[in-house]
Amino acid sequence: MRKQLLILSAMLFMGATVNAQLFTMSNKCFDRVKNGRKQLDSLKYEEALAIFNEVISKCNSKDAKLEGNLGKARALNGLHKYDEAITCATTAISASKNSNVMAYYTRSYAYQKINRPDDARKDLQRVTELTTKNQNVKARATMFAAMADIDFQEGMKDSAISNLTKAIELDPSNPSFYIQRGDMYIKEGNYADAFVSYDKAVAKGKTDLDMYQIRTNARIKQVQQKYGTDNANTLAQKMTAEEKTMVCAELKKANELGMRNMQLDLFSTMICK
Repeated sequence: MRKQLLILSAMLFMGATVNAQLFTMSNKCFDRVKNGRKQLDSLKYEEALAIFNEVISKCNSKDAKLEGNLGKARALNGLHKYDEAITCATTAISASKNSNVMAYYTRSYAYQKINRPDDARKDLQRVTELTTKNQNVKARATMFAAMADIDFQEGMKDSAISNLTKAIELDPSNPSFYIQRGDMYIKEGNYADAFVSYDKAVAKGKTDLDMYQIRTNARIKQVQQKYGTDNANTLAQKMTAEEKTMVCAELKKANELGMRNMQLDLFSTMICK
C-alpha cells in the first residue's frame, strides 16, 4: 500500500506539468481528459478506462493521443492489466516525442509489476533525467525512492541505499522516505536503525494510525524473531520488561489512534498487563 501511495504521490507532483502541454485539444476533449483524471483520482479505473477510450477515438489532436493513451495506461495499471498498460504508455511516450514524465513512470510501474526490473529501472532513469531538466525537486526525489525500491527487491542493497539517500537529500521533509528506509532495515533484521528511521518519520509529521501500525508490527516481529515463536503466551514468559514496555507503548498509541485488530488486542492482553 505504501508503495502505491508513493507512486500516486509521484504522479500528482508530475501532473502539474501536464496541463501546460494541452495546447491543441478542444474544450470538449479537454473536459473528457479532466473527467478521466478525476476518475483515476477516485480509483474508479473502469470508468476512467471508458473515458480515455473516448478521448482516443473521438479526439484527433496530438495532445489527445498523448493524454488518452496515458490515462488509459494508468487505468489499466489500476486494473492489473499491465501488458496492455505498457502498450498504451509506449504510445503516449511516442506521442510526446519521448518527453512525458508520467508516461515513463506509468510504464515503469507496469514493468515492475510483471517482473521486468531492468526495463522499469531504465524508465525511472529517464524520468530522473526529465525531472532534472524540469527542476521538479519533489518529483525527482520520489523517482530516486522508487528506484531504490526496485534495487532493494533485486538485492542491490548498496544502490538502493544510495538512491534513497539522494531522495532524502532532495526532499528531507518527506516522511515516506524515512519509512521506506526503516522498512529496508526491518527486512535485514536491523531493528535499531529501523526505529531511528521511523522516529525521524514521526518527527517529520507522520503521526497517524498507519505509522503506529508499522511501528507496532515491527516491534512484534522483532521479539517473534528473537524468541523464535509467535505464541503470545510463550512471548509473555520470555520477553524482558524493557521489550514489553516498547511493544506495549506502540500498541497503546495505535489503539488510541483507532486501530481495530482482534489478534493484536489478544496479544496486548497477554503481554501488556
